Amino acid sequence: MSLRSGTSRPLRRAEYWVFLGAVVFVAICFYGIRAAAVLGLAAVTAVLTDFICLFLRGRSYKVIDLSNAGAAVVMALMFPATVPYSIVILSTVFAVAIGAHVFGYRRSLLFPPAAVGYLFAVICWKDEILQFPEVGRSLSLFGNDVTLVPSLTSIYNEKGDIALLHTDSLEILIGAVAGPMGTGCTLLLALGLIVLLLRRQVNFWSFLGSLMVIVIPIIFGNAGLAILLTNMLLFSMIFLTGDPALMPCRGLMAYFAALLTSVVTGFLIVRFRIEYAPAAALILTCPFWYWLAKLEERIYPQTSGRRTKPLSQEAQPTNPTAKEQNHGS
Repeated sequence: MSLRSGTSRPLRRAEYWVFLGAVVFVAICFYGIRAAAVLGLAAVTAVLTDFICLFLRGRSYKVIDLSNAGAAVVMALMFPATVPYSIVILSTVFAVAIGAHVFGYRRSLLFPPAAVGYLFAVICWKDEILQFPEVGRSLSLFGNDVTLVPSLTSIYNEKGDIALLHTDSLEILIGAVAGPMGTGCTLLLALGLIVLLLRRQVNFWSFLGSLMVIVIPIIFGNAGLAILLTNMLLFSMIFLTGDPALMPCRGLMAYFAALLTSVVTGFLIVRFRIEYAPAAALILTCPFWYWLAKLEERIYPQTSGRRTKPLSQEAQPTNPTAKEQNHGS
């Protein structure tokens, strides 16, 4: 089945991948060789899983399929550096085989594979995914016997006051706090978000809708800035909700799509204190994005058939057979 709307979505350009590489570099600086091994294992597992799934479906592997390796890295960046390798492998296989191949493929994804794999890991191995080592602790490739602690997000969601956490503001800004490998460096994520907005690799309307996530917490007495510094929100704005290859809407409909996701995210944070609220909200609301995309096509039919120029990192095939494959089954 094809889940893709008639509106063509843009592909990720070089700056998207450069920034993802920067986040990976910071994670390795904080957690050393163990982080590199986890992220590399996720990428390799994604490629192998893609090969097997495409072979079973009678299709060939193409350059665009490397995007699933990127999705696996995004998923792994939401893990602690101490996550067992077996969990990385199983979560990546689930993300690619189920998230990417069962629910659409390539440019017809219904759910972000990174969020699918991450929630699978949280449901199956909550203690291993939501407990974190101290930043800067030397971690070896195997046999790490270190004390694990809850994330800064978890503590903040329970106490509701970031001033009570006895954490230096600079440590929060640079991400030197307990949490996922790649979601905590606020300065880097904020800078990357600005650059990607200017380069149109994050949809501006989607960004505005995502910012509304702070409204519900503010209504219930939480600090909006503190919410943005925690709960993986900036990371989600870039690599989940704001991912140009995932958002099927353009223009104002992208705002309403992201707004719906941000409202659900804020509700999950305030009501259930869920530190992985952005990923959960994305899975719950993604199907509605496609309804909004269909509505957008009816309102603006002149834009429904417009194709986006192929981009260097994920080039479109030139022959009709390959193009049909690229649209998903």
